[in-house]
Amino acid sequence: MYVGDYLTNNLGHEVINMFQADNGGNYIYLNSTGDFVNAHKGQVRYMLFVKYYGIGEVEVIGMATGLRDIYDADTKFVGKYDGVNPEIFEKQQAIAKSEGGITYGGAPIFKIFGQSEQQSVFITYKAQKVYVPKSGVRLFLRFHLADPSKCPTHADNDIVVMLKGYQQAKASLKQYIYREGTYKGDISKENIDLKKIDYTQIREKLIDDMSLWVESTNKVDDEKLHEIVHRKVSLFDICQIQNSENLFSNALEYFITRKEYNELWNDFFGKFDIELGDNFSVTREESAKIENARYNKMNPTGGRIDLMIRTPKAMIIVENKIKSDINSIKEDGDGAQLLRYYNYAEYLARDKNSQDAGKERHYIVLSPKYNVPEVKEEQMRKAYTFVTYKDLYDFLEKNKSMFEHDANFVAFFEAMKRHTYENVNDYLYYDMQEKFFRRIADYNNQPV
Repeated sequence: MYVGDYLTNNLGHEVINMFQADNGGNYIYLNSTGDFVNAHKGQVRYMLFVKYYGIGEVEVIGMATGLRDIYDADTKFVGKYDGVNPEIFEKQQAIAKSEGGITYGGAPIFKIFGQSEQQSVFITYKAQKVYVPKSGVRLFLRFHLADPSKCPTHADNDIVVMLKGYQQAKASLKQYIYREGTYKGDISKENIDLKKIDYTQIREKLIDDMSLWVESTNKVDDEKLHEIVHRKVSLFDICQIQNSENLFSNALEYFITRKEYNELWNDFFGKFDIELGDNFSVTREESAKIENARYNKMNPTGGRIDLMIRTPKAMIIVENKIKSDINSIKEDGDGAQLLRYYNYAEYLARDKNSQDAGKERHYIVLSPKYNVPEVKEEQMRKAYTFVTYKDLYDFLEKNKSMFEHDANFVAFFEAMKRHTYENVNDYLYYDMQEKFFRRIADYNNQPV
């Protein structure tokens, strides 16, 4: 769940999996196209909701049991992602009517998604019950052939089911686990036997162990709607700039240099033993190139520093990374970004003719919680302080009274929330839930 470029601008239907409809029904959408092959008609009894966690692993965030087919497997899906498949749409409307209407927070499911968005497949199954892991319980599946050295680490109490026969699905967003190992019989007996073991492990360690689960009866109510939609949509949302390093750096430069927020930023940098003071400047995209061939031969420089903050006593180099990585040192000696910026600042501090001669140097990498750069060079790991957007967000949240009167600062603060999550899919879920609730609020004419 919650993967793919489609979700950037659209609402994925699978958001309904985590909410009961107003009539108490648990309606399940099986992404990515909502359909399934005829061979599975009436056969699927359990569904695990998973999201990507790391290389070779998914996290199990929910389970549906007692599934009944809603989608008619005899209906041929027309493979396009816009417009309407009339046959499917009519059958879905008939199902909704037979269920007494399917609404979420008072909004009909067809109004929430709309006929023009993706294909007209809204519901695949109806489940008797939906469960989520109990508080403090985290469940994972690690697929066969996953490189253990590249797999994410886990807390001691995480439950990780290691699969020996099934590999992680690449081409499809859904995957079937068969009691018999396969329903086609087109793989080796050894592989079939391994897949049978996988099936048993999943049943015994996840599905049948009810000590791990709590039933979910989560509905869309007024309180949840207000919790989400009270936030005003800003230009960060409209222009989809939440993932732009340059624009986030522009915002940081603007707000750091506002005199009214001097105390705020002094407190924040003070957490890292950096004294900002009252007299400082911020430069965007400062060239880190030193015009000294002899020095550069031994100590490569170059590139552009995202934020160079200068005080009378110090230089503060801030490298802002959201989606891109930190370059590692190359064999040709060109050096990495962090090393080049380090060499640049160190040179300035030692140059008697520089305005920065003798200044302290502070090096910071600012990154999302889900994308903290892996820096292999020990010298750079020691030189730089790694700060996450969660660190910044949590600090600003505690000091919100200092800027809540400023709509632009509030928009910037709220835009960085997506970068506070441990995993990319966590913020995709947050975004999708917000879009879902906003659609419902719009239908109900609630103020947003």
